[in-house]
Amino acid sequence: MPQTAHLNEKWIKASVLGTIWASSEIVLGSFLHNLRVPFSGNILTAIALVILISASYKWKESGLFWRAGVICALLKTMSPSAVIFGPMIAIFSESVLLELSTRLLGRTIPGFILGSALAMSWNLFQKIFNFIIFYGYNIVEVYTNLMKYAEKQLFLKFDAVWAPLVLLLIFYALFGVFSAIIGIRTGKKIVSNPLSNSNFIHTSNNHFSRQQKHNGFNYSKFWLTLNVILIAGTLFLVGRIHFAVWAAMVFVIATVWAMRYKRALRQIARPRLWIFFVAITMVTAFVLTRMQLEPVSAPEAIQTGIEMNLRAIILIMGFTVLGTELYNPVIELPISGNFRRRSNFRSTVYLQ
Repeated sequence: MPQTAHLNEKWIKASVLGTIWASSEIVLGSFLHNLRVPFSGNILTAIALVILISASYKWKESGLFWRAGVICALLKTMSPSAVIFGPMIAIFSESVLLELSTRLLGRTIPGFILGSALAMSWNLFQKIFNFIIFYGYNIVEVYTNLMKYAEKQLFLKFDAVWAPLVLLLIFYALFGVFSAIIGIRTGKKIVSNPLSNSNFIHTSNNHFSRQQKHNGFNYSKFWLTLNVILIAGTLFLVGRIHFAVWAAMVFVIATVWAMRYKRALRQIARPRLWIFFVAITMVTAFVLTRMQLEPVSAPEAIQTGIEMNLRAIILIMGFTVLGTELYNPVIELPISGNFRRRSNFRSTVYLQ
């Protein structure tokens, strides 16, 4: 019985941290992304690190960070944004990296600094990984050849392929260290503040009411299953069937998705997507015809660029339609119904 009570208390504390983190991700995150603020993901990660590290000075239970990450990731599904899978993975990964670092070095200044640097750097790794998923390994070849060409033309004395990535990684890590320092200072102030020495923290109603985002939308488990098959099948067939057949299949699937899902239509209606489409195709054609040791023909290079973009469109629209179908109340209930009922509470948390 004491063990059960301790477990519940740990999850309650994690829910407090997770909901604060989620409110930042949903409200401030939507604001920053809509304004196209550079490094908005890093800013949100910095806020999360400050919250978690400062709270750990008062709540010293192990496993609090990753639990808060799980809760925040679940609450991220309430975000009005169509893109939720990437942020959910990032949130959970960052919390796990911070948890592992503090398990390794303890809840010490080095532990917090290492964990924050790793958590912040995860944004860069996930961004690179997303590019490879969306455009395939061809994007790596395009980048490598382009940077080698720049290195040769500008007579650079350093490795131009790795230098930008290393500089970005250093910047991300330093930003994480800076966030950790703020969190540590805030945590020490919380401990030294007489008002925070009370044995009880009263948390008011944490009510999360889900907004009906798709009024009148005809949810379907059949469409959810079909969409998964279409995404997997399209990615599997790329390069295995004739390009014209594959491109026609992508066009048909994208058209069907655009007719059924308004969010998917909005994704491909953005001018920025098509500007990027043309830019990727032109850069790919230039790199493959001019910068490779064994240049390919212009039509083949253009085909490779178009293939990369069509692959990206399938994934962008595919994640959007999957996210839409996952709002189905029938699916939503077993996933998060119990959690939401527990989130709507007025609780008293005892601080040891």
